[in-house]
Amino acid sequence: MEMENNLKKYIVYLTTNLVNKKIYIGVHSTSIDPYKFDGYLGNGVKINDKYTYKYSKTPFEAAVNKYGPDNFIRKTLKVFDNL
Repeated sequence: MEMENNLKKYIVYLTTNLVNKKIYIGVHSTSIDPYKFDGYLGNGVKINDKYTYKYSKTPFEAAVNKYGPDNFIRKTLKVFDNL
């Protein structure tokens, strides 16, 4: 799906911990194709920025720090044009 005019889209996503099968559902805004993974796992955690989970403040950040970002997968559930 190509984005027109580089407009911001909002996605509802499901992130799953592949080790313990726990899930996290959230909303994320993106300016790239909303069906393409942009590295955002949820709760402010970005797979390419260890600082976003190394000093954990939330249970989700702690789980990413414990299991590593490669053990999480994000799936886009729904795309919206506005928040």
